[in-house]
This record gives sequence, structure tokens and C-alpha cells, in this order.
Amino acid sequence: MTLNSIGDQARAYALQVASNRIKTTLSTLTQEVASGQVADVGQRLEGNTRALNEIENRIRLTSQLRQNGSDAAIRLQAIQDVFASVRLSTTELGFALAVDPFGDAAVLGTRSAEVANAFESVIQRLNGTNSNRYLFSGEASDVVPLSSAAEMLDILQGITAPLTTAADVAQAVSDWFDAPEGGGGFLDTAYHGTLGPAQRISVGEGVAVPMETTGASAAVRDLLKGLAMAAVIDRGALAGNPVERRQLMTTAGLQMTTADSSMLSEMGRVGLAQQVVERAQVTGTSSLNALERARGEIRSADPFETAAALTEVQGQLEALYAVTARLSKLKLVDYLR
Repeated sequence: MTLNSIGDQARAYALQVASNRIKTTLSTLTQEVASGQVADVGQRLEGNTRALNEIENRIRLTSQLRQNGSDAAIRLQAIQDVFASVRLSTTELGFALAVDPFGDAAVLGTRSAEVANAFESVIQRLNGTNSNRYLFSGEASDVVPLSSAAEMLDILQGITAPLTTAADVAQAVSDWFDAPEGGGGFLDTAYHGTLGPAQRISVGEGVAVPMETTGASAAVRDLLKGLAMAAVIDRGALAGNPVERRQLMTTAGLQMTTADSSMLSEMGRVGLAQQVVERAQVTGTSSLNALERARGEIRSADPFETAAALTEVQGQLEALYAVTARLSKLKLVDYLR
């Protein structure tokens, strides 16, 4: 009679292999119970992972679009906040300049200084940042959009110094702000952002919002134009001619009042862009939820099957430990018996 047996070292190796295999299976099943998802998706799908890959790609794209939308919403709201702040300091001032006769030279001087301060304040607001980006520089968000108020007034002071009538000064200031690119005016010497087609940000599938508002926008230039017309009086424009100075101040007030309507229109256009972003965000959230549910259904583990398999593996591990314990207690005397 032939007896087949294995040595102690081989038996120990076989038990170790079996123990590692059972422990690995136990760890995998425990992970599936905890996460609710299968550990080996490829096995679940029998190697056909195309549908899952497409869902994963859609999730990544939708998530990126939602992030774009979130960034655009923050930027658009920051622009609205700047405009609201600017209007708060200029709307009533423009109305006051347009209707006040400025009969007293001292009052006229005080008003011109007040406008000069408002001009500087508005420039500072327009040069503000949000999330370390300049809001009104177009695509060059790392560049300060506007020169300082003092630098602009230095240029305008040189232009208006030889002029002797309010109409001529107002026209010279207006021409400087309205000069096209290459004309040596505001766009060439005071605005440092980008011009040309507006930057468009994709916020949804097939949906993009233009970020058109910059320091070169017509509404912004119109307001700066009105402020500058009055501020040059503080720089000595039309000195010694109180009648023309009063007329220039009134013209500046009318320009600011007209510009305020343009600012409201610009804010309305920004508001429409905000609505587009908001709708895209809602649609993106719904799509993302649906995609994540579909992915979850593909990757989900059956809790009952997993629990049953876990119970079976635990039993196997306990049996293995019992066998190992019995073998470890064997003695030569017991074997010879």
C-alpha cells in the first residue's frame, strides 16, 4: 500500500497560501460591504467597461463645466458689486452737478475737488481684484486695467490747458475717451487690458457666457468721461473764467447722468449673463446627479450576496485556523501511535 504525505514545511506553506487567499477575499468583501460597490468592476461587467467609461467621462466634463459656471458666477457678481458701489458714489453727484448753478466760486472749487476725489475712488474700484484676478482687464486678468486717476488727469490737463471755453474742454475730454485704438486716447494710454472679441466661458453643454465688461466698455468710459470733465477744473482748467467753469461743471453733471443710464444697461446685460449661468448650473447639477446614479448602479454590490459570501469566507477562515491549531499540537509520540 502506497502512502502519500507532505512534509511539515510544505504543509506550512500550503496553509499560509490558503490563509492569505482567504484574508484577501475577506478584505475585499468587507470593503464591498462598507462602500456598497464592487471591488472588481471589470469582472462585474465581464470586461465590457465602455458604458462605464463614457459615464465617467461625462461626469468629469459636467463637473468641469459646473466649476466654470461657479467661477463665472463669482466674477459676474463681483462686477455687479463694483458697479453698484460706483453708482452709489456718482449718481447723486452727477445729478447735483447738472442742476446746481454754482454761483459761488468757493462752492465751485469745493465741488470740483469732490469730483476729483470721486474720480480717484471710481478708478480704484475698477482696478480692484477678485480671487487675485483683475475684473475689468478682459483676458489679461493679471494686469491692472486702468492707469491711476492722477495719470489720466495729467494727460487731460495738458490737453485742455490752452482751451478757453467749456464746450472746447468738454469736447477735448470726450474725444480723448472716445478715441479708437491707435488714436492716442484712453484706449492707448490709460487702458491696459485686452480688446477685441469677448472672452467666452463654457458653463454647460453648448452654453457659454461672454465676459464682455471691461474698463474699455462704453458705459465705463462714459462715466469716467463725465467725472474727468469736472475733475480738470480742480487742475486749473478755464482758470479765471467762472462762467465757463460753471458751464463745464453743468456739462459734466449731464454727462454723468446720461452715463448712469448706460451703467444700468450694462448691469442689466451682466444680469442676463448671470441668469444663463444659473440655469446652466441647475441643468448641470441634475445631469451630474443622474450620471452619478447610473455609475452607482453599475458599480453597486448586492448587499445580500456580499453578506452571504462574507459569512462563508469567515467560516473558511475559522476552519483553517482550527486545522492549523490542531496541526501545531501534533507530537512525534502521537504520530507513532
